[in-house]
Amino acid sequence: MAMSEAAKKAVPKSERGVPGKSGTGSYPLNTPKHRAEAVALASMHHGSHSAFTERIRAKAKRLAGHKLESVSKLKA
Repeated sequence: MAMSEAAKKAVPKSERGVPGKSGTGSYPLNTPKHRAEAVALASMHHGSHSAFTERIRAKAKRLAGHKLESVSKLKA
């Protein structure tokens, strides 16, 4: 289930893939599921090896303690 706009705005800037943005497009990284989905969405929209996707992936790994779970594992 997608996060509501209010829930996205409540995520601290330090836990967003795009810190200057709140709400749509901010890529919340506050839970393992959100981290995996943010990487998948960035990959889908910006290309899997784009600089933007690599930034999202790197921040997600930092917040996860260098263990980034895959989306398929989290949805099972």
